[in-house]
Amino acid sequence: MNNAFTRQIVPIGLAIGLLWYVLKDVPLNQLAEQFQRADYGWLSLVALLIGLYVVVRAARWRLTLQAIGFSPSLFRATIALLAGALAGMIVPGAGELTRCSTLQRTDGVPLTQGIGSVVAERIVDLIMLAAILLLTVLMEFSRMRQYVTSITLALPNTMLILCLITLCVLIGLILLWGSRQQNVRQHPFVLRVTTLAKGFEKGFLAIRQLPQPGFFIGLTLASQFITWLSTYCLLLTTDETRLLPPTAALTIMAVGSIGGLAVPTQGGIGTYHFLVSRALVLYGFAAAGGAVVATFLHAVGFGINLLLSSASFLILPILLRKKRSSITRQPVS
Repeated sequence: MNNAFTRQIVPIGLAIGLLWYVLKDVPLNQLAEQFQRADYGWLSLVALLIGLYVVVRAARWRLTLQAIGFSPSLFRATIALLAGALAGMIVPGAGELTRCSTLQRTDGVPLTQGIGSVVAERIVDLIMLAAILLLTVLMEFSRMRQYVTSITLALPNTMLILCLITLCVLIGLILLWGSRQQNVRQHPFVLRVTTLAKGFEKGFLAIRQLPQPGFFIGLTLASQFITWLSTYCLLLTTDETRLLPPTAALTIMAVGSIGGLAVPTQGGIGTYHFLVSRALVLYGFAAAGGAVVATFLHAVGFGINLLLSSASFLILPILLRKKRSSITRQPVS
């Protein structure tokens, strides 16, 4: 069994296992009734907010790309972001590579520099996630403490950790030795890796050369606010969740994000259901009721994202044809 196959099968297995565990005691008719009773006026607003979120994220990505000398239009950056979102729903972790390769095809942004800019964005997002977790703990301290103690996390084997540390040290020593050998530095493979690393570094360091750092921070805060607002509007769509406090949306947002980092699965399937359903228990829901609500929340968000992302694969061929036509029409000097 090769590594690529394993990387695809393991997330699918985890998603199915967690989903079965959460929904094994939930009657399917309860899930159907949840959608029938939903307020579709609020759901329409949620769809608009999710669309706005994508545009805001694309506008923020453009700033990091402008810092390394590329200026794709907001529309093309949005299409690339949506293409990446669809790929991430199919294969966990493929979203970043897909959106960067898409922008490489439409605007000629080097793949390594594009990935570097995305990594820089991810670091900012991790900082924001830490701030959200801190805010959630401060506002819902008693509930969060109960939530953490209610979930048992298996600690990694100590020997495995020591082996990984030893391996990293050995790799570091080998790289240090190789960097001092002239014949090693001139090897074609080493030159290729060095070129890739420099491109990655340039994209990553773009975060330090932003043309509008204040605007970047504003877009980052706006994207987090839109995420919270769309989650809260989702809670307003059903009678069961309409009376939950705004902090409940913050808790759902926090635990859902942690789940996506800790156990990445296709579109958060399984991990979101498990973690959010347990969080809802702290707000008075039974385990089965929390599972129904978590399934509803995830299905709505996943469905809207799937529709928006699918549109990118209809629009992308048009953009590529226009690019080829413009290249063909250019006069030969």
